[in-house]
Amino acid sequence: MPGTGTAAVLDLFVEEPVLGNDSRFLREARVAFGHPTVASVGDDELPESARRRPDLRNRHFFALHLPFELEELRSGQRYVGALVRMAFDGDVRGVTVSCTTSEKAVEVRTFGVGRSELRFVLSPRQDGSGFAPSAQLTTAVLETSLDPAPLTGTVDAEVAFTHRQFGITTRREAAAERPLRFSLDLVNGAYAIDGAG
Repeated sequence: MPGTGTAAVLDLFVEEPVLGNDSRFLREARVAFGHPTVASVGDDELPESARRRPDLRNRHFFALHLPFELEELRSGQRYVGALVRMAFDGDVRGVTVSCTTSEKAVEVRTFGVGRSELRFVLSPRQDGSGFAPSAQLTTAVLETSLDPAPLTGTVDAEVAFTHRQFGITTRREAAAERPLRFSLDLVNGAYAIDGAG
């Protein structure tokens, strides 16, 4: 991953039927995650709604940045959608959630304010056009209890893409066999994540 290095890779598989009632799973895509970073957030950096909360002094607020990018697909294939999820264990909730993209053809919608799961949904700005792989930088201000333990949870993804062969275009979906688990120290930024590379 340019500029950040790759912390982990999540393989995504398409399920295809074979003879009988069996099926096989083919790896068709991957999501590469960069190194996560954390930083404390001061009261003056919080949205006004958070600053007015009566429990403000009983909560710890911090910013989490996590870059990711989709792998280049094979010839004849093009992304038409993607979903990246980050779910947290314990008492963690989103305060603000955003995502910037390096690709103008991609629209990113974010979800997770007030929840323990963040979602980043990528889609083409023009219907039917699809989009190429691009780098994304997710940013979220999160809240936890004071003196929190290391942040733990999972990252997961699924994508949809078109496949054109012999003049016929079909839509396929690929998903991970299982999410990647992570642990992130909010004090020194040290982390451990499945699939580290």
